[in-house]
Amino acid sequence: MAYERALYFAVENEYEEIRRHNEADLEARRSAVYEAVPEIREIDDEIHSAGLSIVNLAVQSPKDMNQRLAALRDHQKSLQIRRKTLLLENGFDADELSMRYMCERCKDTGVSDHKPCECYRRRLIMKAFEKSNLSQQLRNQSFKTFDYSLYSQEIDPQFGVSPYNAIHNIVTVCKQFVADFDRTDKNLLFWGESGLGKTFLSTCIAKELIKEGYSVIYETTYQIVSRLEDYKFKRGDDMESLKTQAQRLYESDLLILDDLGAEFSTAYTNAALFDILNSRLIANKKTIINTNLSMKELADRYSERVISRIMGSYQILQFIGEDLRLKTSVNAFGENK
Repeated sequence: MAYERALYFAVENEYEEIRRHNEADLEARRSAVYEAVPEIREIDDEIHSAGLSIVNLAVQSPKDMNQRLAALRDHQKSLQIRRKTLLLENGFDADELSMRYMCERCKDTGVSDHKPCECYRRRLIMKAFEKSNLSQQLRNQSFKTFDYSLYSQEIDPQFGVSPYNAIHNIVTVCKQFVADFDRTDKNLLFWGESGLGKTFLSTCIAKELIKEGYSVIYETTYQIVSRLEDYKFKRGDDMESLKTQAQRLYESDLLILDDLGAEFSTAYTNAALFDILNSRLIANKKTIINTNLSMKELADRYSERVISRIMGSYQILQFIGEDLRLKTSVNAFGENK
């Protein structure tokens, strides 16, 4: 799975900037060394001259070329030893006149052994994190950091299952959703009270998919409707940017639509929500919806067309238990109140 083309351009630009910085840094260090130890400039000139002589010999191919090449290389080596000695004697590092790289493996080219370097892949993932609007959460939220111990193991008489077992089942579904992402038309709807892990698990899913190269967008329903409204009614100075943002809501591989029900309920909201859900279903683009509203409350709030799309195409998962934020001093799950 490939990332969006714009992400590759952004990473390539970063590498170009890094290489420019490396060259400027080397030039600054070279100037400082030459000013402090003029003899080193003379040695570098002589090393350069010896290099040119080696090239000329290779072109001319005289009979005694091998002997002369060996002599020139020995001379270069002695000059390099002398330069290193002078650097150390004058308080400089031995590599003061060498290029310094952020990644020694690829020498800041992004390519190692004729394939993308690991540093290149990390940069792509970070760019994708930033574009998803989840960059902060993605730093420390993952399936590995999900804390089951926060959930009670006592059976909830209303549901006949403990919150602990219920969340285990939900996490299993989430992991399977990631594993089957390309082979299923499944979408997910998380519902339940605030502070039970809905946004956290959405983030876990997003993180795994972004690492595999899928495009992910996280937005609250309010933000989505506002953005579509601004674009539809031409509100804003940068219409091209609004157009791009609106298109990404329809085209991203996964859209996480958070806090459904917290936005203003209007005829336009219903129409916009139906359009985006229906369009993504037709294009087989996956969506995760998070809401604090029950199915009855959703049915009372939204049009029949919206509810029919949700009921017919989403696996509905209910989160139960007590608000985990009341148990911890830190909002471990990043839920909206």
